[in-house]
Amino acid sequence: MGDRMTLQTIRLNLPDNLLRRLNDAADAAQQPLDDVLLQTIRAGLPPDLAQVPERFRTDLRLLNRMDNDVLLQIARGELEQAKSVEYADLLAQNQNGVLNEADRSRLSALREEADLLMFRRAYALALLKWRGVPIPESESFNDQANHSI
Repeated sequence: MGDRMTLQTIRLNLPDNLLRRLNDAADAAQQPLDDVLLQTIRAGLPPDLAQVPERFRTDLRLLNRMDNDVLLQIARGELEQAKSVEYADLLAQNQNGVLNEADRSRLSALREEADLLMFRRAYALALLKWRGVPIPESESFNDQANHSI
């Protein structure tokens, strides 16, 4: 594993069938059991928020406390239609260099809102997956999305 850090030893009681599966995976991959355990734990953890801008982390951490139905609603969330149209118009005007200061400020606010929505949707989906909740196809989210932020 490439990112070796200070390691801590823990004691973990595992059911026989789970330990057998882990040993089988280690044998098949020709890797030490410790490496397979680390890989399994890393793959099973919710996403690391260290790569998310700090200004969004508090909001995303709160999603951990929400039940699955609320997370599904968040995952289906979309920017309100009027805001989406306004955002697209302002982006186009910005590319043409015709935004005044008020429009630039509005574009910045809408971008922040859209970014937060995107991070909330992605993190909600990741939490649902981590919890073992079946995730509908992405088209289902778009077809069913009647939520605003």
